[in-house]
Amino acid sequence: MNKKVILILLLMIPFVVNAECDKAKHQDYVKLASNITYDNSYSKSAGTFSITVFNVLNGMYIKYDGKEYKPNSSNEVIIKNIAGGTYVSLEVYANDGCGILKRINKSEPYFNKYYGSDDCVGYEDKLTMCAHQFTSSEVTKKLLDRAIYNYNNKIKNEPKEKETEADNTFYTKVMDFLMNWGIKIVLLVVTTVLTWAICSDKFRKIKHGI
Repeated sequence: MNKKVILILLLMIPFVVNAECDKAKHQDYVKLASNITYDNSYSKSAGTFSITVFNVLNGMYIKYDGKEYKPNSSNEVIIKNIAGGTYVSLEVYANDGCGILKRINKSEPYFNKYYGSDDCVGYEDKLTMCAHQFTSSEVTKKLLDRAIYNYNNKIKNEPKEKETEADNTFYTKVMDFLMNWGIKIVLLVVTTVLTWAICSDKFRKIKHGI
């Protein structure tokens, strides 16, 4: 066999060994990875989010967006410059030749620049767009103006709706009264008229000696 080929094969042996999965070691890392947590923060100056992953021990690393991140001396991995609305999937690995230890999935919200602004004065407790600093969808001036317009017009139309509701309620009560007591009242009136007519006729006959 060619000496060059033998030399290449010998050089490849360490890589082949390292590629094998150490299952026992992997299970230990899986247990340690269960302690991994994370925190989310927003930088107004940068206009982006940062994710800090805690308890990433030596021998572990994180993959995100095609890059590998190793922990610092505090066993933390900090990933910066994440835009609002980004879907983030972090994969935790270890130097054991095996697969993923843990996966962290989250969607970054949008920073609402109209929160606490003059545009939202008076609507803080009325519109979602004015009540939260971070939202699941992006708040634009056009959307906010439309929400305020719809809210104001709804308020203007409420008295008419209430009047209509009151009219309907009164009409319903009148109909219920007539249905329940109408026949009884008619019978009472007819009986009264007939009684009065009979008595009146008898009185007339007695008066004239008939």
